[in-house]
Amino acid sequence: MQVHACTAVHPLPDGEVRLLGAIDCVTGAMTRVELGGKKLLVDCGISQGREARDWVFPDAARDVDAVLLTHGHLDHIGALPHLLDGGFDKPLFATTATLAIARISLEDTLSMQRASFRETNALLAAFDRLAKAVPYDGSSLLGLQLSFREAGHILGSASVDVASGKSRVILSGDLGRPQSPLLKDAFTAWPNGRPVDLVVMESTYGEREHEHGHDDIARKLLEVVTETAARKGKLFIPAFAIGRTQVILFFLNQLVESGRLQRVPVALDTPMGLLVTETYSKFQKLYDAESLSQLARGDAPLDFENLYASRRGSDSARLRDAPGPMIIIAGSGMLTGGRIVNHLVDGGLADDRNTLLFAGYQAAGTPGRRIQDAAKRGGGVWLDGQEVPVRCRIDTLRGLSAHADRKELAAWLGAIPGVKRVALHHGEVSAQRALVSFLRQ
Repeated sequence: MQVHACTAVHPLPDGEVRLLGAIDCVTGAMTRVELGGKKLLVDCGISQGREARDWVFPDAARDVDAVLLTHGHLDHIGALPHLLDGGFDKPLFATTATLAIARISLEDTLSMQRASFRETNALLAAFDRLAKAVPYDGSSLLGLQLSFREAGHILGSASVDVASGKSRVILSGDLGRPQSPLLKDAFTAWPNGRPVDLVVMESTYGEREHEHGHDDIARKLLEVVTETAARKGKLFIPAFAIGRTQVILFFLNQLVESGRLQRVPVALDTPMGLLVTETYSKFQKLYDAESLSQLARGDAPLDFENLYASRRGSDSARLRDAPGPMIIIAGSGMLTGGRIVNHLVDGGLADDRNTLLFAGYQAAGTPGRRIQDAAKRGGGVWLDGQEVPVRCRIDTLRGLSAHADRKELAAWLGAIPGVKRVALHHGEVSAQRALVSFLRQ
């Protein structure tokens, strides 16, 4: 088995796979797959943070016969407006849950970009017209054999197995950690049939193993909440609206239901996060066995006492005036926009009673990474057009990643029989190279 890092083009018996994005970085996943006389675009992501500076939409993404979406995160769907604005009129295939989340994400992005009402409606109408739901575990499309397999990353996420008469390619999408809250584990019961010419696999955490398990997460979360509450401060948790927000709610629900966390109000101050959480509730059939059992006992995994929905801007403003202790969950996860920025600029960062608890990776060049750096050296950070002092406590909730680590990636890959070649992407250069060495060992 050959393993390649940071390599854009990979030949197939009757075509080729060309990475158009996330070749040597984490964001902007976009892969062109040509086989069996068909051209597919798997994901249509946009680069974020420092990676976005020189990003342009690739022309090679336009002349495809269909788009396959592995899940609804922006770094996998955020370039769809560029594609649709160019007149693209071919189908967009994804699981039903991914299409629902992608639509929410696109509408929110257009709002943040201040697109007009007409522009937003036109793009969403095009999305609705082209979107085609595909069930998990197998179908025939465009004369190709196609299977969407559970990826365990967020609701509706999938790996893609596509085959022609001569070639077979599996694209991992983003792979979740085994035994993650709410969702089923990534599919590993791959049939021992025809060989796989190429596996395109993510490598976000290709250079390390996660050190913390789920018990550690709950313990750390309770510790930070307790310490911040003792100072009568506010605990700010910037969280991606899709996936991360729901997992944090899951752990808070555990703490509340077990009696370990009491009388601390929790505000979900993210309109998009509220919509996605409601979408999770609509697709409970995709939950894992533990969450389904919890539901059967009458305990909703994403709802608990003292949880409040902050839907309107005026609701968010009142939170900034309210005294602590309080937990505020708001987007975005890397502080690139959203209500969390307003909270931090309007006194949240400058108050030493407060805590800013990061719940995920902060890409280079993002405000989240700059705040982490400022906390180490002291001083302030440029945020929302002004210099803001960083006096609150900065902490990180480790182990909450929705991405598999290198051992978990290796186990997923090892479950696929007959792999000839592996193309790594969706990882920084150091992570990809480290994973190549790890897999060879």
